[in-house]
Amino acid sequence: MEIADPLDLAYMAIGAKQALVEHDDISCRARFEGELDFIQACIDQVGCLDRAWQRQNDQFPGVWCYEVAEPFGYGYGAHLLRGGEPARAEEILGGIVAAATEAAG
Repeated sequence: MEIADPLDLAYMAIGAKQALVEHDDISCRARFEGELDFIQACIDQVGCLDRAWQRQNDQFPGVWCYEVAEPFGYGYGAHLLRGGEPARAEEILGGIVAAATEAAG
């Protein structure tokens, strides 16, 4: 089993933390058993992020951890805090990758 890039994991957590700060109310957080549980739920998707990176074949035009990993942590985290389901992770990530690629191109 290959281990995900530690910077990707770190930047996902940074984005997730920002989502938690911006969506910090009891109704959103009731789904998780505290911050650790929420961050864990977000970084559990690091495999999804790693697979998306592999599909880039070293052709991503920007800085992956800044332009994809952190926004994915934020976007996916915000999605979870609004009651969204984990099954949408790939869709959320796909939109972020597409937007970052378009912005760089």
